[in-house]
Amino acid sequence: MDRFARLKLRARRTLLITLGWVVVGLVTDLFEHNALVSHGVQSELLRRIDERLLISVLAGLFGGGLYIFLLRDRLRRLPYFSALAIMAALVFPVVVATGAWLPAQGDHLGGTTTERLYSLNWLGQYLYWTLLMGATMLMVRLSDQYGNGGVGHLTGIYHKPQQELRIFMFLDMRSSTSIAEDLGHVKYFRLLNELFSDITDPIVDSRGEIYQYVGDEISVSWPLKRGINKQRCVRCFLNIRAKLQRRAAHYEQRYGIVPGFKAGFHYGEVTTGEVGLVKKERIYSGDVVNTAARIQNSCNEHGVDNLISKELLDLLLPVGPLPVREIGSISLKGKKSAVSLWTIQHPDAVKAPVS
Repeated sequence: MDRFARLKLRARRTLLITLGWVVVGLVTDLFEHNALVSHGVQSELLRRIDERLLISVLAGLFGGGLYIFLLRDRLRRLPYFSALAIMAALVFPVVVATGAWLPAQGDHLGGTTTERLYSLNWLGQYLYWTLLMGATMLMVRLSDQYGNGGVGHLTGIYHKPQQELRIFMFLDMRSSTSIAEDLGHVKYFRLLNELFSDITDPIVDSRGEIYQYVGDEISVSWPLKRGINKQRCVRCFLNIRAKLQRRAAHYEQRYGIVPGFKAGFHYGEVTTGEVGLVKKERIYSGDVVNTAARIQNSCNEHGVDNLISKELLDLLLPVGPLPVREIGSISLKGKKSAVSLWTIQHPDAVKAPVS
């Protein structure tokens, strides 16, 4: 199911890229048509659109799909301009083949591949596709930067504060203080950077929105319906746990430790809005944020790597069974009444899931 969700998400991104390339192609056709007509050259707009539409669709599906499915994971670790240079080098042979070599094979006027390569027409094609690919990479990076909620920054949904029901997951690296002392600041920073890179895909695949990075802590949020659907919020943590277990040998060899996270889950009503003019940031105000953080802080006390409030668990269990165990009603700092907490057990700790 997790692989299918990842495949579905990447296919959706590929289709959005294709749609974007079609729109850019149509706008380009309009500009070219207007330029020709203004200089007295005959041009048929519908014919130009018909010629470019199929090219834009195929280029979006194959080019965008190649980037999203194969290249993105490798290039996103590089600085943008370094990644763009690599992409420009990859685009070059494709445009040589489609814009010079193939047309030369059917040119009855005797035009050669070399002559076409030294023409302004070919240079224009190369720059068009390189810049289009570069803009696509930039938009994908901006989408990653702002998370799955990035559309809200563009549409202004949160320009005015909104009341929402949201799920919060607070993640904190276990034994971070002692690990930082053992590794030193520079090596510890490298560890955090690699850890955050490793857990990004499980968060993105679960359609979670990264709210904040604070030192070695990460807070992730979902609108209630999205986080409950397919138990995405807890599946996110389980996938993070599984991925770090698969990467245990790597971390042991490089850093001498096997890192892990502890998590606290809760949901409730928050006020969501954007603050700031120069560096806009979305913030969440409400008791649920503090409660989720305090639930996570109680993990060590009870010897578990995750704690979830009974209120949230009651919404998740009807979706499907979870191997949970009751911890009990716990008094949290700043809370007047006790909070009933449960934990999702490690597969090694249970023989069969219970609900």
